[in-house]
Amino acid sequence: MLKAQGLLSSSNVVTSMEGKIIGADKGFTSNVMLCNLSYSSPPSPGTAPDKLVVKIMGGGLKLKKKIEKWLVHNLIFPNEVRFFAECNVAPSVAPFRYPKNYFCASRNQNHVMVMEDLSSFGVCGAGFKGSATLEECRSIMIYMARLHAHFWGKRSHKDSPSTVQNLFAGADLSIYPLIIKKVFPDAIKVMRKAFPEVVAVIGESCMTTLSKRWKSIAKRFRTPPFTLCHGDTKLDNIFFAHEIEDGKNYRECCAVDWGVAGWGNPMGDVGYFFGRCVDVEDRRAWLDELLELYRGEIVRVNPDLGDKYTIEKMKDDLRLMCLVPFFTVTGTLKGMKHDVDNGTGAFAPEDKLSPDNAIKKVWMDLSLMRTANLIKDLGTEQKIAEGAADPMVPPIPCCCAWMI
Repeated sequence: MLKAQGLLSSSNVVTSMEGKIIGADKGFTSNVMLCNLSYSSPPSPGTAPDKLVVKIMGGGLKLKKKIEKWLVHNLIFPNEVRFFAECNVAPSVAPFRYPKNYFCASRNQNHVMVMEDLSSFGVCGAGFKGSATLEECRSIMIYMARLHAHFWGKRSHKDSPSTVQNLFAGADLSIYPLIIKKVFPDAIKVMRKAFPEVVAVIGESCMTTLSKRWKSIAKRFRTPPFTLCHGDTKLDNIFFAHEIEDGKNYRECCAVDWGVAGWGNPMGDVGYFFGRCVDVEDRRAWLDELLELYRGEIVRVNPDLGDKYTIEKMKDDLRLMCLVPFFTVTGTLKGMKHDVDNGTGAFAPEDKLSPDNAIKKVWMDLSLMRTANLIKDLGTEQKIAEGAADPMVPPIPCCCAWMI
């Protein structure tokens, strides 16, 4: 693999490889391993790596239903493989950083990627309890702006990952309504039972408006502007550089876990980040600054967007796209109905919660409450009321049931 890419001389060989699991059952039940390599002679600087990260998806996943198997092994797991296989933006050209990939492939029900180890670059953000600091918010907004600006309108470009599909915003698949019309009604019922306080914040009026305007929401989720979105912009998917460069009030970043990357409205990424990672009072205090920072950076990277994507347009898009984290968590709840009904799993009494289930419960508590307040503060009910009433459900992928 390394020799084929010209990173290792023909006379040099890997003499040993020591692996350690650093993440098990992460995301869509992936396993992640850190591998330390030894060579017969020291490689030249900047060539063969001394560490690699191997991500394996799907090997031990057992699914009963054919539709689940098709979704997981044809759409979900291969999506990250497609991203790395198709994204050929040279580091010297790309204004954003993503992990160097050495190998990626999907074979039937096994999917694997071999990537660079980022520990020398920076530190991964906080996990499920994380609340982003102002510095982290600035860093991630700058990163997203660079990513979005670079790929804006470039889906057909030869170096773009053109076939990846955004599972959260649903900008691609016309089959979403068929897949999820059996998912969302039950998911909402589960949410009402499990998180009545969230419904109280959003308000019954807004919930009713949502239930009458699914087709309008789905249509607008599929309306330009489109660019490449990461799809899962949260703290534990971001590496922050060890040092801040002189004169900057943010750190350079590198995003990992591109499994739900796809083409959609850029405010889907922004809304998802606010809903997942920024405490309510902090977001209220910082929102205007962060949106101005984002717009300034997309215009710097792509000057053509100066007149096309105004701050007013951004805010208007965000009023709708802030529903993305709400749909995501609600879709997840569909797969937890039994636990909600029976007080088991993540919904067991506190003294009976396993560490893993405690994480799931806190993750949903924080995400739903942050998102509910975001929906309320931005006037999303008024925004969706502009669309025609229709009973069609919104684009929530049923695969969200596995996104923990």
